[in-house]
Amino acid sequence: MKIQINKESAVSIRDQLIEQISLQIASGSLSHEDKLPSIRALAARLDIHYSTITSVYNHLADVGILEVRQGSGVRVASLKAAHRKPSSKDKSGADKSVDAQLDSMINDFLVDCCDFGLSAEQVLDKFKTFIAKRKPLKQIVVIDRNPDFHNVWLTELKPNFKLPVKAITIEDFKSNPDILGDSLIVTSLYHLFAFQSYVKDKTRLVPCNIEPARAELDEVGKIRSGSLIMLISASETLMKMASKLIAAQRGNDVAVRTILLSEKTEWQYTFEHADLILCDSQSKDEVTKFNKKGKKVLPFSLCSNATIALIQDRIEKWG
Repeated sequence: MKIQINKESAVSIRDQLIEQISLQIASGSLSHEDKLPSIRALAARLDIHYSTITSVYNHLADVGILEVRQGSGVRVASLKAAHRKPSSKDKSGADKSVDAQLDSMINDFLVDCCDFGLSAEQVLDKFKTFIAKRKPLKQIVVIDRNPDFHNVWLTELKPNFKLPVKAITIEDFKSNPDILGDSLIVTSLYHLFAFQSYVKDKTRLVPCNIEPARAELDEVGKIRSGSLIMLISASETLMKMASKLIAAQRGNDVAVRTILLSEKTEWQYTFEHADLILCDSQSKDEVTKFNKKGKKVLPFSLCSNATIALIQDRIEKWG
């Protein structure tokens, strides 16, 4: 786990750690069930009080993305087996064909059914009923607990799909889980742990990695001391997260100004004085159009091309 903190920053060390660990989980850098350093080990490594690490781990456990297990430490929350990609190698390390992987998964499933006391006929009848009840996909539904993230998701997803795309909160989904009947649910790993148990048909659920913003943070690391970095976004939550990541890297060494896209006069004025401009996908077109002087503008996205391809593949094969 790669973590850095800046003790001179106005942003609390707790917030710096929460954002970094969250991003590493959401981007897939930390995988499900990965073990995190112990509270005392991480505190010693970062030279901070162990109570700060305790607070961070407890917060991330409360939102469902970490599990604190008695006797086995702190781990990233578990994903259901349906989300685990089959290994391309067998136990000896040799490559396995798709057919061989499928045979292995089917055999494991049938053994479980057999041990449960089911007959082959019962399993086949249930499978036929399951397939027959599936409704054709009519929409893509993004689940994100932050409402001000919704339009960012929609901006990035809508141009890539013929199906309509909508966004809802976790609470909206829990109050109406039947929405899954004709929808493909898309969410980030950060939110998945909080509601995955509500999803019965896991083929209608696509957990996606969030872009880790490595290129953008590299540029932040290179910029000279005393520079002004401006963050423009339609999402206040996204700006807060980004500013905490920058604070962990640069502290008070650079100035950071966060401005909502809707505050047009404010960001256009600040634009002229900024040394580096970061903007989300929803702000990209307007900011790029305004950038007549060739300022350094780095648009950042939630979804990578791999994420778009993953959703397209699921629609094609299981829609």
